[in-house]
Formats: sequence, structure tokens, C-alpha cells
Amino acid sequence: MPTNPTFQPFLDKGIDPEGMDYVLFSAPLDKTGSNRSGTRFGPNAIRQESTYLDTLSARTGLDWGDIHLADIGDMECPDVETALKEIEETIESMDSFPVMLGGEHTITLGALRALKPDLVVVYDAHLDLRNELFGEKLCHATYLRRGFEELGFKAIVIGARALSAEETEYADSYEDLCYVTAQQVIKEDWSTSTLSKLLKKSKRTYLSIDMDVLDPSYAPAVGNLHPEGLSTAQLMDLVSLSVNEKLVGFDLNEVYPHYDTGVTAITAAYIVMETLYSHITSKK
Repeated sequence: MPTNPTFQPFLDKGIDPEGMDYVLFSAPLDKTGSNRSGTRFGPNAIRQESTYLDTLSARTGLDWGDIHLADIGDMECPDVETALKEIEETIESMDSFPVMLGGEHTITLGALRALKPDLVVVYDAHLDLRNELFGEKLCHATYLRRGFEELGFKAIVIGARALSAEETEYADSYEDLCYVTAQQVIKEDWSTSTLSKLLKKSKRTYLSIDMDVLDPSYAPAVGNLHPEGLSTAQLMDLVSLSVNEKLVGFDLNEVYPHYDTGVTAITAAYIVMETLYSHITSKK
């Protein structure tokens, strides 16, 4: 379990997980970034900004008291393998729905190993299907490929636009891997029934949100920003479709708070809050 309690729990919630529906923790891994550094500071920036959110949701009508959540703090992340092992063991020990704040996107692999979903829904500017990046076989740009090879799930990446030929060719060679570009979403050049069909067939779904899925005008403080991304409203409309009673876990990652004045962190806090509201609503 995490060893470092947070000074500012998410949404000013408690720290005792007993009887809670949701347990939030952070995995501030910051080891394999290929551009900026500083995502280890992301979780606490998100927590601090969450304190100032107005919590009555215009989307769902739910409010602060409807989220039964504990924030159990921060994991030690001295290196990639240790972090992934600790994430896996932490989630396996939980009786509640896990919510993880990153940290770099590599952390998602630990959650996938623990929860073993049959469908992974990712919102990301990148496919993260490289075989290696700068000599690293296990990093933020390869975690989804490593997970697919190891666990054999179906995956859909939505909002992709920072593409490489290696990754698109790899995805196109497997029926269980698909992606929707940001341009397709913006131009409404795809049918959300693609996502709905995958969700309907799934028994266990995992959701991961990389903040660089958003256009840099909405989230400039990310590790590898790329123009022509989604708006926050577009993302939340899609997330609300992605969340149902089959969801077994959720993470949000890749906030580098020193690269703006707080807009990315507060947007991230809002996305986490509204995603939880959507999940609560889906179970009613």
C-alpha cells in the first residue's frame, strides 16, 4: 500500500479506505519521459486544485457527498519495475474501485496486470504502441504494446493524432487494436457505435486518460503536447459513454504542473470528478 500520506486529499475527502466505494492513490513515476520532466508533481497539483472546484455537476446533478472516496496517498516510485509491482499489489489488495493518478503513462501497465480487463479504453494523443523508444522497451510510449502482448486484451485509443508509421502498422495488423483520431472526433467522421459495441461485449473494462488527448489550449502542461486535440467538453462527452457498470478501474496521468499556471491540473481534477460522477450514475 502507499507509504506516504498526502497533505491534501482529493476533493478534501478522507484517507480511511474502510467502507469506501472508491480508493484513490497516486503513482508519481517520472522516469522515462521523452520530452519534459516533472510529472511526479502532477498528482499533488491535481489534489490541490480539486479543493477549489465547485462540486455540483451540471452533467449529472450529483454533488460532493455522492462520491464515497478515500485518498490513501502516494506510492514510492524509485524505478519503473518497482513502481509497476507496487501498483499491481496495491490494487490487488483493494476491496474498492481503484482510481490512480500519475505520473507518466507507464503506470497503467501495473493496473492492467492487477485487474486483467478484456477491454482497455484509452484517451491519448499517442498510441503508445512503439516497440521501444530511445532504447527503452518499457516506457510511457510502449506500455500499451507491452500490455497487449502480455495480457491479450482488446484496446481502443481515442483522440490520437501524434502518430508514427510503426504504431499505426502494428495496430492495423491486429483486429483487437483500433484507434480513432482526434480529427475524426472533431469532424464527427466516426460513429460512437464503434465504442458502444466494444463496451457491450466487454465484461471488464479499464479506462485510462492521458491529458495530452486535449488540445494544448485546454491542457498545455503535459509531457508531449500536440496541436488539434479534443476540447474538454468533447472528451467528457466520450468518457460518459465509456463508463458503465463493467468498469473495473480508472487512471489519469501526464500532468506536468510547472509548465502552466494551474489550468491543466484543475482541468484534470475536473475530469476525475466528472468521470466518477458518470460511473456512479451508470450504476443506478
